[in-house]
Amino acid sequence: MDITFGSLFSGGGGLDLGLERAGLKCAFQVENDRHCLTLLERHWPDVPKNEIRPCVGLVGGDPCPVRSRASAMHGTTKPDMSGHFLAMAARCKPRWVLRENVPASDVREFTRAMEVLGYRTCVVLMDSKAFSGQSRKREFVAGFDSEEALDRYVRACQNAPMDKMSCKKNGIETTPLLCLNTRRARMDCRENYVFEGPKLGIRFLSFAERESLQGWPVGWTDGVPNKARERITGNGVTAPVAEWIGKRIIEANREVVLSFEC
Repeated sequence: MDITFGSLFSGGGGLDLGLERAGLKCAFQVENDRHCLTLLERHWPDVPKNEIRPCVGLVGGDPCPVRSRASAMHGTTKPDMSGHFLAMAARCKPRWVLRENVPASDVREFTRAMEVLGYRTCVVLMDSKAFSGQSRKREFVAGFDSEEALDRYVRACQNAPMDKMSCKKNGIETTPLLCLNTRRARMDCRENYVFEGPKLGIRFLSFAERESLQGWPVGWTDGVPNKARERITGNGVTAPVAEWIGKRIIEANREVVLSFEC
């Protein structure tokens, strides 16, 4: 039987894409951004949108502005949506949960809240540079409804090697690009551009390059405005990282045979 998951804050679908590559199956997606919904409808036409359905797991990457590096410098008016994730976990009572977000000190509060809901938790820090030419550090909080499932997950993470993909050009290993941002053409020391040599100079990454760095098929974000493509790729989850996590979740849930309704 498929190990199903419900997807919250689905965005451009990077997390769902990676988990499905690992062998999990998406049962529903929740998203309110119209451009993201355009992509989700195209890539998952048969998956219900904004309708809660039966699922074994619950996943999502709640928006990170309140804890991101940019907000520390410039501030933000965006609300903290982590409480909504927790509320859905309390409502659906899935066997396992997975939350993706930027590294932040409040992850301790989030894991404590998960434990109040009855989950045993583990936090794994991942960096996309182990899988692509982008350095993108993210924390994956996994919670399970039994100590045995958590133990299997922890062992699976500890025993699974990461096949690092070297970032090379002309056979020479290069430094990974900094984490993709949401404004492709803003230039400062943190942004994503490449130096092509004294003749060609500096250029910004193309959308195909941004999609490839996220491990998404080229053309994944076609059909929406460029500003939306910048935001969706900049906010997205690197699919090969999600796939690696998903395989560990499958091992942790190898004895789960029942779906639970929300």
